[in-house]
Amino acid sequence: MFRRLTIVALGVFLESAAGSCVQIDGGAVEVSWVVHANGRAITDCTCSDPEIASVRIDIVGNGGNIQGSTPCAGQPRCVFSCQRQTGATPFNIPETHGDETYLIQLVAVDKNGADLPIRAPLTGPISRTVVNGQPTELEAVTLDAGCATACETMNKTGVCARP
Repeated sequence: MFRRLTIVALGVFLESAAGSCVQIDGGAVEVSWVVHANGRAITDCTCSDPEIASVRIDIVGNGGNIQGSTPCAGQPRCVFSCQRQTGATPFNIPETHGDETYLIQLVAVDKNGADLPIRAPLTGPISRTVVNGQPTELEAVTLDAGCATACETMNKTGVCARP
């Protein structure tokens, strides 16, 4: 009886493990962000001016065979709710070789899907290599915006928030 239960338990474990596998067709890019309004971090992206609905990871190939490639262009899996404050692409970013890199930047997007004039980091895209099967992490970046009129009342901590 014990042997039978062990075999059944092992089968259930293997089946659940197989169902949670991640398809790997390259590397991934992971980044975290915070929205600043008037120099202070805010937790409610609807309080930014302009209002940020989502954040997109823009990736552009730089050098070699990936020059000009844009693996995240038009990919909904590269767009994340602003409130989430972190995002990672699927493992489908082609690996870099030699002097190849990717130029990576975050773009703020409005509720209609249009790009906003807010980019992070402000100094321009970050250059990174990508390794097959591994996440490429960026430092946390800041999206600088204003504070929406409806949120100008500051709470006790001085962070822009809805009244």
